[in-house]
Amino acid sequence: MKKLILPMVLGIFICCNCHDANAQLWKRIKSEVKNRVENRVVDKSGNAADAAMDETEDAVKNTVDGNTSDNPDRAAATGNDASSKNAGVSAKATMKEYKNYDFVPGDKIIFQPDISNEADAELPARYTVLKGTAEIQSYEGEKILHLQPDASTAVEPLMNTNHYLPEQFTLEFDVMWENDADYFKYVSDFRVGFSKRDNQNYENGGLYSFVINGASQCSLGKSGTQNLPDALKKSLGSGNSWHHIAIYVRKNIGKAYIDEYRVCAVNTLPVGAEKLYIKADRYGIKIRNLRLAAGGDDKYNKIVTDGRFITHGILFDVNKSTIKPESMGALNEIAKLMKDHGDLKFEIDGHTDSDGNDDANMKLSQARADAVKAQLVKMGIDEGRLTTKGFGETKPIDSNDTAEGKANNRRVEFLRK
Repeated sequence: MKKLILPMVLGIFICCNCHDANAQLWKRIKSEVKNRVENRVVDKSGNAADAAMDETEDAVKNTVDGNTSDNPDRAAATGNDASSKNAGVSAKATMKEYKNYDFVPGDKIIFQPDISNEADAELPARYTVLKGTAEIQSYEGEKILHLQPDASTAVEPLMNTNHYLPEQFTLEFDVMWENDADYFKYVSDFRVGFSKRDNQNYENGGLYSFVINGASQCSLGKSGTQNLPDALKKSLGSGNSWHHIAIYVRKNIGKAYIDEYRVCAVNTLPVGAEKLYIKADRYGIKIRNLRLAAGGDDKYNKIVTDGRFITHGILFDVNKSTIKPESMGALNEIAKLMKDHGDLKFEIDGHTDSDGNDDANMKLSQARADAVKAQLVKMGIDEGRLTTKGFGETKPIDSNDTAEGKANNRRVEFLRK
C-alpha cells in the first residue's frame, strides 16, 4: 500500500497543474517554432533584410520567480538583457560610473536578432557573413556570435533590403576581444563601417567607420584619432572581458561610446549611409545583444502631442528589476526633462512581450516600473510626481511573431498625468 502512495500523490499533483503547465508549454513551443521559422525564412532570402548608487538601488533589486522564458536575449519589460551569469559590463560597472552617460537609444527597433535557439557551430541565420568565418557559439550559458581570428571576418545584418539605415539611428552591442598576448593592445583592430547600398568593400570601405585601434585609440569618420581614457585602455588591453559599444548618428552628427565613456563626437560625417558591417582583424571577437534602432523623437514634443513617450533605453538584468548601468543615458534625459518642466507628472508603465509566464510577466513589469521610479527619485525627482503600473504582455505595440516585434513590445512608457 505504501508503494502506491507516492505515485497517487504525484498523479493528483500533475492533474491539478496540467492545465496551466500545458498552456505555458504550448506557449513556449509556439514561440520557439516562430523563431525558427523566422530564421529559416530570412536565411533563405539571401540578403533579405557603484553595482548600485547606494542602498536605494539595492532596495529595488527584485528577482521575480516563475518567468519560464528560455531566451537569455529576452528582457521581459524592456531592452535586451544579458544572462545574469554573464552580465559582462553590468557586473563590473556601476550606476555611479555611468552617472554622466548621455547615450539614448532610438525608439523603434529595426534589428535585434534572437540567436538563443540557434545551434552551435552553425552559420548565423540573422547575419550575412561577408568574408572570413563567423558562427554561433555557446559561451557561459548564452549564445554569442563569434568572429574567427586571423580571417578579417566581416558580417552585416541580414535584412530584406540593403538600404535600411534611416538618417537618425543608434547601434549597440557587447563585444569581447579574445587574446592572451601582451602585444594585443598594439596590433588589434576593430571596425564598424557604414556604407552606401552598392559598396562591397568590407575591408576598410564605406562612407565612414568607427574604428578601435589596439586598446588605446579610436576614430569616427575623418575626425582624427582620439586617445582613449587610461582606465579604458587598461580594461580593453586585458582582453577577455565584455565591453559595451554604442553609436549614435543623426545626419552629419555622430557620437561613439565604449562602456561609460564617450570616446568620439563629430559633426562632419557624410550623409546617406544605408547599411552597416562589423569587422574583426587578427583576434577573435565575441558579440552579443546587438540592437539597431531608428529615432528618436524629442520627448517633450512627444508629451505635448501624444501625452506619452516610449523608451527602450532602460535595461534590466534578466528576469530581475535591477537596472543596468547603460540605462543612465535614458534616465538622465528623463530626469533633466522633469527638472526643466516642473509641472510634469508621469505614470511609469512596464510592458513585456508574450514569452514566458503571464503572471510572472505582470509581476516583473510592475517591479521594473517601481525600480525606475525609485531611481528617478534618487536622482532628485519628487516621489509625488511619479506613479507606476505593470501591464505585462497585455498591451503590445508590435507583433510578437518576430524578434524585432518582441523587442519593441518590451518597453517602459511614461504617460503624462
